[in-house]
Amino acid sequence: KLSRNLGSVQLNMSTKLLLLLLSVYYTEARGSSGCGSHLPHGLHPGESTKFWIKVNDPVLGVVDRKYRLHVPKHYHVHHPAPLVVDFHGWGGSAHGQEKDSLLAEVSDLPMGGFLIAYPDGMRDNEADDMTWGSFNTSTSTGSLGPICDTNRKRYGEIPCYSSCPSCNQENSCDWTSCHDDIAFTRQLVEDVFDKFCVDKDSVHQTGVSNGGIFSYSMASHLSDLFSSMVPVAASPLLGFGDLPPTPMSLLDIHGTEDDTIPYDVAHSEGQGPHHSVISWDGFYYEKKKRTIQKWVDGMNCNPTPEIWMTDMDGVDDWQCWSWTGCTNNVQVVSCTANHAHDYPFGASNQYIKGAKLIWRFMKRHHRRLSLTEEQL
Repeated sequence: KLSRNLGSVQLNMSTKLLLLLLSVYYTEARGSSGCGSHLPHGLHPGESTKFWIKVNDPVLGVVDRKYRLHVPKHYHVHHPAPLVVDFHGWGGSAHGQEKDSLLAEVSDLPMGGFLIAYPDGMRDNEADDMTWGSFNTSTSTGSLGPICDTNRKRYGEIPCYSSCPSCNQENSCDWTSCHDDIAFTRQLVEDVFDKFCVDKDSVHQTGVSNGGIFSYSMASHLSDLFSSMVPVAASPLLGFGDLPPTPMSLLDIHGTEDDTIPYDVAHSEGQGPHHSVISWDGFYYEKKKRTIQKWVDGMNCNPTPEIWMTDMDGVDDWQCWSWTGCTNNVQVVSCTANHAHDYPFGASNQYIKGAKLIWRFMKRHHRRLSLTEEQL
């Protein structure tokens, strides 16, 4: 009887603690200017729609850009919601990314409740009557030299975008649009802040492939906005992986069989300059283990990793390692599995599991309220 009473007391204490945390969250969350505003006409919780904004591009002037926004089913105009910005891969679109990443499905679950913005990459490429949406991840030459083998006859000519006047299909590496996507992202986030009720301390970004490369390249520019990032199937291009000046949590997800953006030398065309790896199309990427170590050192984490346990451990050889004890309580996690250039768990048709893991990580990294794994 005494044991049963103690269990009841512990349960009540746990419930009170959770309610207290939620109370602190809603009273101390830095709500955006959009809190209290009605949803835009015709948009309801559980739905998505498209928005246009004018971006002051430092090089190209005022440019019309668009993004797609998903509102979770349980959205409340007076309760600040987390925001996730989700970038598509090369040749993709905002609408396609909403279907592919499955974060919108997770957002509508009881565990979710976050807004999602899907930026649309620019398509100012008209070669062969094709338009390939992309995010500006680099220039032809970075701080460590060219980001690709400039003998494009060996690997294939690159598609030039009209926003890149210096692009040459035969000897340059300008494979994406040259629009300023850093400026676009900042103005997009500010636009969402104005229109919706957002918790400004729980803003996160993720992307796949080209979108994930952009995650890495913008980390050093927008760490004042984002508290965590989750690049998938991506690595920094050579010379474009600077660390964020404000500590930011990182979850990196990368298939070990990836040869498009190689995880290591074993699945690449060989070693490139400055210990990089060469992709099948002749671009130079940081080796993933070097990238993770750079983040661990830069965030002043405990150098000894621990297993980051998930309910998918062992599926397709999925495993995760976590570094904690970092500055400002941020965290670095590296997850790998036996798959190629894709989201995890596709072989077993369980993509939704990967989306849930991404949100589980982001949710924990609120800048003012840190939740333990048990509380999630």
